[in-house]
Amino acid sequence: MAIQHSKNLKLDNKRRITLGKIAPKEVTSYDVKIENNGVIILYPKVEIPAEELWLFHNKEAKASVKRGLDDAANNRYGNIEEEFWNDLED
Repeated sequence: MAIQHSKNLKLDNKRRITLGKIAPKEVTSYDVKIENNGVIILYPKVEIPAEELWLFHNKEAKASVKRGLDDAANNRYGNIEEEFWNDLED
């Protein structure tokens, strides 16, 4: 794995470092692994709302969402009949 960024972070007087300036905005927490030689490895995590957790436990629904995202990314759209939109307004 190639290193994309390298930065020297200084400990404050309470022996803390701040990741705010280098952490991706979508990352909300980190799992931490401390190697025997003192190397600290941070694994970024993204939390999801509890109401969306069902999707990650429903393989069929998750696969359907992935297919839909893949279709959209590859400009594969279906035609929706005009009556569909009219029925939504009722």
